Amino acid sequence: AAEEDFRAKSGYDNNYDEEGGGGDLEMVQKERYHDDSDDVVQLEQEGGLGRNGDEGGQQGDDTETAEAAYCFEADTEVMAEVAQDGFVQVDESGGIQAFVAETIAIDGDAVGIIKSDAEVEKEEKKKYTKYFCGAVAVLVVVIIAVAVPVTLKFAKAAQRTIVTEITEDPTQFPSLMPSDIPSSMPSSVRFTQIVAKLWELSGEQLRVQGSPQYMAAMWMADEDPIPNMKTGGTGLDLDDAGFQQRYVMALFYFAMDGKNWDNAQGWLGEDSECDWFGIQGSSHGCPGGCIKRSDYVGDYDKVCRIAMSSNGNSLYGEIPSEMSILEEMRWFEVQNAFLIGTIPESIGRSWTKMHTMLVGGNFMEGGLPDTFENIQMLGTLFIDRNKFDSTFPNVVTKLRNLEWLDAEENKFVSTLPAAITELKSLRILNLNNNSLTGNLPGGWDENN
Repeated sequence: AAEEDFRAKSGYDNNYDEEGGGGDLEMVQKERYHDDSDDVVQLEQEGGLGRNGDEGGQQGDDTETAEAAYCFEADTEVMAEVAQDGFVQVDESGGIQAFVAETIAIDGDAVGIIKSDAEVEKEEKKKYTKYFCGAVAVLVVVIIAVAVPVTLKFAKAAQRTIVTEITEDPTQFPSLMPSDIPSSMPSSVRFTQIVAKLWELSGEQLRVQGSPQYMAAMWMADEDPIPNMKTGGTGLDLDDAGFQQRYVMALFYFAMDGKNWDNAQGWLGEDSECDWFGIQGSSHGCPGGCIKRSDYVGDYDKVCRIAMSSNGNSLYGEIPSEMSILEEMRWFEVQNAFLIGTIPESIGRSWTKMHTMLVGGNFMEGGLPDTFENIQMLGTLFIDRNKFDSTFPNVVTKLRNLEWLDAEENKFVSTLPAAITELKSLRILNLNNNSLTGNLPGGWDENN
């Protein structure tokens, strides 16, 4: 129906012969002009073209218009058939092309599409979006350019330089036990004062973090719960006569791994050290564990007994040399434990009142210090089942009151000194399982 109507309106010959042609289709070629009334662009230029494009006189026209597009103006009814309004583009054969635009402008050389308002608005939005994104990017760059230098300036101002000055050579003394004390050096005035007071006794070890001396001083400074009658607080005054003794007993606890003892009753408690387990008790010449203070001002109860054997405790460590300040020591007993190292020489110079020393069943090395010649009251000496590996100690021959010497299962070498026969008080001598050589001295008599 659309084709018939098209033929009628365009003057097309209805007797058109499909094979040879016949009849002309009057086409309207458009040139651009603007219609103010309905905004429709129309072009009119008349020409003739055969249906099948004759090769005759029309060939020039075909060549001239081959690259041009041809349009016809359809009425409302015709366009309703193709579901469009306005102009419909056709090719040279007269067929309707698939692309239909609202308005087409033709200038002979190129075809331009006049865009609708919606398309123009969409492109405008894209353009403004690009402008906005570009502005945001520039703003971000400016912020970074300003913020980074300012941040670096304030960060540099906040930096501190920490200088650590080492005033003493590092110590080679190892820590025997793992430390429960924080690794930072305390800054309290009391700790500093304690270090100064005890420096002559313990020296550099007070500054070695984790050492028994360090931990004992820390405890004295911050944790000792003993009541202070003068201040109403806790902890002894530094000028208290018993200050050093309490420090040494705390030192013994830390040096012997006291935190792992099975029985540490009273140790590091608020009571006097004379009442701590292993100190309290009665021994020959030491009733109650301490020699009671005298009546003169400044005296204090002095420890005279330490007995830490056969109680299930596993003491581990070296005997601190500071123990030598316990000048009233009568009885010292730490057997079947894990004592290591050597016997401190300072003990021999200070424990001149000691009559019993029992350190059998440990892991000590070396020998008996020569300073033991000062302990003339020593009557019983057990050093058996250790790892003593020196020559047999000649100092034994100077212990005139020695009654019982047990030194079996060690590594003593050489021969027995002849002077041992001069120990007239000696009743029991046990030297089994050593590396001694030679003969027994020949000076034994009925008085031995």
